[in-house]
Amino acid sequence: MGCTSSKKEIKQVVEHWMGKEIVFPSNLTMKIYGKDTLDYSLLNHKYKIFHYVDTNGCHECQLKFYEWQRLQKQIDSLQTDIAIVYVVFAKHYHPVEVSQQLNRFGTPIIYDSLGIMDKQNNLSFNPRYKTFLLDSMNHVIGIGNPVTNKQVWEWYKIKIGDIRKKETITQ
Repeated sequence: MGCTSSKKEIKQVVEHWMGKEIVFPSNLTMKIYGKDTLDYSLLNHKYKIFHYVDTNGCHECQLKFYEWQRLQKQIDSLQTDIAIVYVVFAKHYHPVEVSQQLNRFGTPIIYDSLGIMDKQNNLSFNPRYKTFLLDSMNHVIGIGNPVTNKQVWEWYKIKIGDIRKKETITQ
């Protein structure tokens, strides 16, 4: 029954999220290595891997910056317009910034210190369902964490490839 209920839960989550828009509030703070940045261009990429982290508990366990940095290198090698949009709910920035520096994670971090983005988008309590592949209009076209599940990353690459093929045909 465990596998069946898990598959049923996943199906419900996918049906709920596919096509929904992720809304980015205008008052979020973005930093790189602890320094404020006004470069919000990562939100304008054709594809985005949106990852929302609630840092309650072990920061390092939740953040996985080293693994995300490895994924960023794979993304760069694809020469596709994909950005990692990394959003952190944290009351205190310092531990996150230290971890970012130690792991040399050069992607800007968006801080949602009041949990506005979480509430506004009605994100799941389950961290398994807080990572999405978004299109250029921030609509969900895929669900799952490519860092913790390599099959999700392979599926994301296939999905993006299929969309790119359709765009080429219609041009």
